Amino acid sequence: MHKIFFLSLLISFSSLGQITGDWHTSFVIAGKNNRIDLNIDRIGRDGIVKIGLPDVPGFEPKVADESAIFKDSLSFSWQSIGLSFFGNYYSKGDSIYGTMKQSGLAWKVSFKRENQEVKKVNRPQEPKPKFSYEIKELEIKNGKNIIGATLTFPRDKDNFPIVILASGSGPQNRDCEIMGHKPFWVIADYLTNRGIGVLRFDDRGVEKSTGVFSNASLLDFASDVEACFNYVRKNYKGHKIGLAGHSEGGMHTLIVASRNPKLDFLIQLAAVGTNGRDVLVEQQYLIPLKTGKSEAYAKANKLLYDDVTKLLIQCNSEEFPDKVKELIKKEYDLFPEEYKKEGTAEEFAASFINFLNNDWGRQFMAFDSKQYLKKIYCPVLVINGAEDIQVPPTKNQEGFREGFSVQSQSLNKSKIILIPALNHLFQTCKKCDIMEYGELEETFSPIVLKAMEEWINNPILFKKP
Repeated sequence: MHKIFFLSLLISFSSLGQITGDWHTSFVIAGKNNRIDLNIDRIGRDGIVKIGLPDVPGFEPKVADESAIFKDSLSFSWQSIGLSFFGNYYSKGDSIYGTMKQSGLAWKVSFKRENQEVKKVNRPQEPKPKFSYEIKELEIKNGKNIIGATLTFPRDKDNFPIVILASGSGPQNRDCEIMGHKPFWVIADYLTNRGIGVLRFDDRGVEKSTGVFSNASLLDFASDVEACFNYVRKNYKGHKIGLAGHSEGGMHTLIVASRNPKLDFLIQLAAVGTNGRDVLVEQQYLIPLKTGKSEAYAKANKLLYDDVTKLLIQCNSEEFPDKVKELIKKEYDLFPEEYKKEGTAEEFAASFINFLNNDWGRQFMAFDSKQYLKKIYCPVLVINGAEDIQVPPTKNQEGFREGFSVQSQSLNKSKIILIPALNHLFQTCKKCDIMEYGELEETFSPIVLKAMEEWINNPILFKKP
């Protein structure tokens, strides 16, 4: 399905000295290519703005829900996707230039009279054929579900180690594709070119994997990782096998590692070393603050998540909806005005109920890394970016350090690395906010790739004590 994701647009107006007529823009936002066409018919109260999406097959132009058309300015909104625009018409340059907004984000766009070409994103690290290694497409059974996967492995090496990659929150394909980047494909290519087999897989309900993603719990996702582990262990006897989880995928791999003593190594990339609730609450302060929201907004957001998640732990699924509505109704008047612009008390409550009142939400809140780390005896590599605002690095690395079992620390095999200037996706960042993920050309830091490869290929990792 074609995903529509806009932030803010700039609009340009016509050389005919009128704002009416056809307009076109092309832009990249959040790593996605987007084009929009406008048809402006008449000025004033009777004016109509039609919005076209030339890259969406079969899309019929839609009349804007609200619009204001003047000789020198234009605004319109598409309410069902939360998109709005305001811009000024420049007759000399025949353009409409302004700002488009969606989901709390904003960006500049310029509309021109001429049809616009699709703007390309540059992803220099994305692998390109010909490949010097083997690529094997797999279907792995997990109960009633099928997991679509790809195994890349060295062509001229027999007893190579194999690492299974587990992606983070949200439905991801096997490349862990996000904002125009394919980090798992980059990791797989790099490691396999250096003698390490890599298995990556589609999340359930995504592409070639069956099942329903939205119905899955934390334990369900862990079972998918375990099914991949069991497949590799069965079909590649004698090979050293490890898991590497990114973000929430680190939680999935911790669960699997804790109940599989034959696992040879474990990698945690921007993963949770404390507990799920603490990470979720802390990021609700860091993310808005980094995106330009006020201190008051960020504190209110963190406090609300703190209160709601405590309530989730205290209440069962039947009690929670009424309790959270009551809680937010009491707190709503105390919110900063900037925060209340995000929605009504009823809308806030509905969002929390939908997000958290399910098996995944409850398991995520209850997840405590210490409970799993003490049962893991293989070497562990923990890597974090210092500028991560989704999984704060300092506290979570402390959690890993304190939680390691004695065995996992033996012979100095386990290692914790903090790398400056990297974000949650391990990109070298400048603004280091979430929207920058798609703007950056780098997909995955070469420093992290090298650290993973050298650790896995280090002979001491598999040397018996």
